Amino acid sequence: MTPTLCAVIPMACAAISAAGAELPEIPGLTLTELRLPSSVDGVEQPVVVGVPDGYDGAEPVPLLVGLHTWSAGYLQRVLPYGTQAAQRGWLVVLPHFRGPNTTRNATPTQAGGSILAQHDIVDARRHMIEHYNVDLDRVYLTGDSGGGHMTMLMAGKHPDLWSAAAAYVPVTDLREWWEVQNGYAVQVEAVTGGRPGDSPEIDFEYLRRSPRTFMTNLAHVPVLLAHGDRDGSIPVEQTWRTFRTLDAVPRHRTLLHVFSGGHVANHPEALDWLAEHAGAVPVPTDLRLLTDESKSYYWADLTVAEPLTLGRAEIVLGEDALSVATENLDALALNLGELPLPEAGLFLSVANDRPLALTLRNAPEGARVEGECSWATPAEGGDGLGLTIAAGEARSLRLAW
Repeated sequence: MTPTLCAVIPMACAAISAAGAELPEIPGLTLTELRLPSSVDGVEQPVVVGVPDGYDGAEPVPLLVGLHTWSAGYLQRVLPYGTQAAQRGWLVVLPHFRGPNTTRNATPTQAGGSILAQHDIVDARRHMIEHYNVDLDRVYLTGDSGGGHMTMLMAGKHPDLWSAAAAYVPVTDLREWWEVQNGYAVQVEAVTGGRPGDSPEIDFEYLRRSPRTFMTNLAHVPVLLAHGDRDGSIPVEQTWRTFRTLDAVPRHRTLLHVFSGGHVANHPEALDWLAEHAGAVPVPTDLRLLTDESKSYYWADLTVAEPLTLGRAEIVLGEDALSVATENLDALALNLGELPLPEAGLFLSVANDRPLALTLRNAPEGARVEGECSWATPAEGGDGLGLTIAAGEARSLRLAW
């Protein structure tokens, strides 16, 4: 997977200006610039949509979501990603996700991996699925440098949205990158709101905007993590340390590719790798989740208790047992209808550090707790079998149906 010279794109290349720039002409692709309202704050955000020649909506088509770099905006990667999409007959969308992660951005804290920026990418993906016949088994995400940062962050925060992701020379830990003090530190301070140690709030921003924090979440998604061994902007050692966080996840699907080179990306190589991954990602039966916000992951819906603290859930379905361990969660809802359950019931093991409202949705008809259990009491109402779990070490009960 050594980059060829003609395919390598330096990060220092000039970005297309977002101010009054015309979209380039790309043979085989029709480009349109749109404004999409954010699903979070309602503010319209720019995107570029590319539709390949010959698209008629009759057959599902792969979708590429392409992300700009740290100091640029949504128009930067129109030409390379648009050209690749045209050659492959793919749809493509290029979101702005609140623009450059720099001091010249009027609202820098909205960029740099914020919740707003994350949902701008989710909104762009949703728009394409709602308006085009997208092959949901081939929805790909890619970016390099700052775009690699967002690719890795989105794969960790929203792993169930992507068939595969490819990130080149990414930032994966903002605190470590700030400590390098190579000229980007002031930009990191701009997006996070300050320096590490300034306040608990700012420290949490460094944590929640760093892809390394959420690496175990993406265990079931094919991910290409590529970095040059002579990168002078983002040290390759940062990527090594990030990859090693997957040591505890033996069946993860992340490929680490360290190539001979600097801070460069190879877009054809990235898309060739993505194209190898077609087909629905199987529903995972083991989840090791960390989250900075209340949200759903696959078949688990997590509600975080205390602010400025990550919520954790480790949920593993075995042959006849479901194991649940949580930290800093007020509530956890599991959609059992998506899982291969045993016919007669299973053992439920729970360990939680605070009282937990556990809801088992779409359980088999007649699901109930078998026998007496003082630490897990039935909850009133709800949309499934509800249990109020007292805080404590791992304990088990029997679920029958």
